[in-house]
Amino acid sequence: MDSAMLLGLQSQRLLQRRMDIAANNLANVSTTGFKADQMVVEEFAPSEAFSNEGPRDIRFSRDLTVARDLRQGPITATGNPLDLAIEGPGYFTVQGPEGPLFTRDGAFTLDGAGQLVTGEGRPVLNQTGAPIVIDPRGEQPSIDRQGVIRIAGVEAGRIGIVQFDRPGALERIGENLWDAGDQAFFPAEGEVMQAALESSNVIAIVEMTNLIQISRAYESAARIVRSADDLRQRTIDRLGR
Repeated sequence: MDSAMLLGLQSQRLLQRRMDIAANNLANVSTTGFKADQMVVEEFAPSEAFSNEGPRDIRFSRDLTVARDLRQGPITATGNPLDLAIEGPGYFTVQGPEGPLFTRDGAFTLDGAGQLVTGEGRPVLNQTGAPIVIDPRGEQPSIDRQGVIRIAGVEAGRIGIVQFDRPGALERIGENLWDAGDQAFFPAEGEVMQAALESSNVIAIVEMTNLIQISRAYESAARIVRSADDLRQRTIDRLGR
């Protein structure tokens, strides 16, 4: 396969991956606490072009990994006393099937047993790793900046908020949750804001612009591949005659 076609196909593959990431970011522009993804590209060692006259080096790239933009999103007041946002670094701790999981999505509710749970029904954990049970007793819970929950002035629990030395190493696992793997965590420096939620940090206009640019670049790469294929076909036909 000639150099032009190789370059064109590799460009198409990378651009398709970039388009998938940008489209996913745009789809989550309204997801509470969502963090945008970015593709990390690595350059291969240069290889010699397939040319009889004046060969030049060709440099290929590949998608190495996906990095997360962990900057805080805008915080918006909701008026719901069970909506919580973290101002600064930190993650809420929730119960997973094989250990704690973590999220920035603080849209919590109470289940039938009085447990504080996520939108998917996972129990929110306190600072010791136990589920939080609240008995409102006709009173709205009050939650201070340190995550301490009080009912009628009596402490009823404390939200478990943690952070990591390497937050970029967290793995996204769905349901707006992160898995820390073997990474240790410790009490967070961030503070809790009651009756507020952190919005997605995706900037819609930026992602829409990215999609347009990626689409145009993909079309250009496709033209290169078609041109290289047409040239090869004409060469074969001429040699055949």
